[in-house]
Amino acid sequence: MNTEKDFSPLTPNIVRALNDKLYEKRKVAALEIEKLVREFVAQNNSTQIRHVIQILASEFALSQHPHSRKGGLIGLAACSIALGKDSGLYLKELIEPVLTCFNDSDSRLRYYACEALYNIVKVARGAVLPHFNLLFDGLSKLAADPDPNVKSGSELLDRLLKDIVTESNTFDLVAFVPLYCAIVSSGQG
Repeated sequence: MNTEKDFSPLTPNIVRALNDKLYEKRKVAALEIEKLVREFVAQNNSTQIRHVIQILASEFALSQHPHSRKGGLIGLAACSIALGKDSGLYLKELIEPVLTCFNDSDSRLRYYACEALYNIVKVARGAVLPHFNLLFDGLSKLAADPDPNVKSGSELLDRLLKDIVTESNTFDLVAFVPLYCAIVSSGQG
């Protein structure tokens, strides 16, 4: 990762911590990102919010460096938490880099991606339904993951998605909710 590059509005301390091999340091960076994004939400500054998400996605979550990818994932989840009900406005940008990490060869990174997506979906709730096909495709890959931690994380995400689909009043979902539940539960996806 190029430490000379300008990642503003992320501070150099946040960037350094996101790249750290220690989870605790990445977590501190995520809390700082959450605080920063909350400030942008209070200012109604969607340009800066999108910029932070874009940096976290392209420079971190999709990086060649595993610790950077982990930092990007926790950072994207922190953005979603800070956005709260407004996270629905940014879901495509939040979800797509996380789903890309579902294909990573590192099982820990796949687990972190599952955890990040869980946090994003938990905040966004019903707003994720327009992205259901992407989520379903990603989740069906994790349901058959050989790593037990990844599989366990995917099961938690699966239950959350089932709850969201069930609580949705969208008539169009009635036809495929049983199909979704059957496919994901059987691990055939």
